[in-house]
Amino acid sequence: MGKTVCCIIARSVSNRLPLKVLRKVTSEYTMLSYIIERMKLVNSIDEVFICTSNEPVDDIFEDIAEEHNIGIYRGSPSQVTERMLSVADITKADVLIRVTGDNVFTSFEYLDKQIEIIRKDELDYIRVVNVPVGATAEVIRTKALRHCHENMDPDISEYLMLFIFNPDVYKCGVMRLSNEVDYSNYTLTVDLKEDLIRTKEILNAFNGKKLSINLSQIVSIVDSENLENCHYLPSGDVKLPYGKIVPFSEFKADMDARINKAQAYIIDEI
Repeated sequence: MGKTVCCIIARSVSNRLPLKVLRKVTSEYTMLSYIIERMKLVNSIDEVFICTSNEPVDDIFEDIAEEHNIGIYRGSPSQVTERMLSVADITKADVLIRVTGDNVFTSFEYLDKQIEIIRKDELDYIRVVNVPVGATAEVIRTKALRHCHENMDPDISEYLMLFIFNPDVYKCGVMRLSNEVDYSNYTLTVDLKEDLIRTKEILNAFNGKKLSINLSQIVSIVDSENLENCHYLPSGDVKLPYGKIVPFSEFKADMDARINKAQAYIIDEI
């Protein structure tokens, strides 16, 4: 059996919400610490690394990694793939998990199954689909990531999904929820102050252990509380590499085409 390592992509620099990954989402957790502790709940993950830059502004992540007893790699400020592949080299991981620091509610509950499938069926890539933006981690075979890095502009690899989730080039899988409900117009990612407020409202409304809130519980709270700033409108826009902006409807049509080409797996909703 190979080794699976989770790479949490995080930097302190953020133009729209400065220092966002260091902001509190509960009295106990910042965005980043919350993600770290959620990833520790996944049995199939062997190690967790913060992948950040080698610039002085990101020195704080050294302390955070030590506090949580996890690894840290500091590398290229712009090349996410360089950082992830360096972690693979250090740890000898053949499977990597990409989690970004602005996706507070990355669904830990599906990751064991994603890892099981990518290994059993020898996939290059697998994600959960028809879930809110910011809810799925990406599980990637290291050799596929290396090929992708070598065949793209690594300076735009913050948009890695657009290049690695390509069923025409890589053996991709998608996991669908068994209830077949499409939540892909929901958003849980944190880019703006309003998104951070929404995140806090969701966690404040949850009566259980904050770390273990799952996707179905999150969506239930969003709907029952009628929370604002939780949906992409059909008239909304999506930012792509090199500053390109496309309508959300166009982006969704592209994603749906990729999903339909990928190998599909049905999972029971948690």
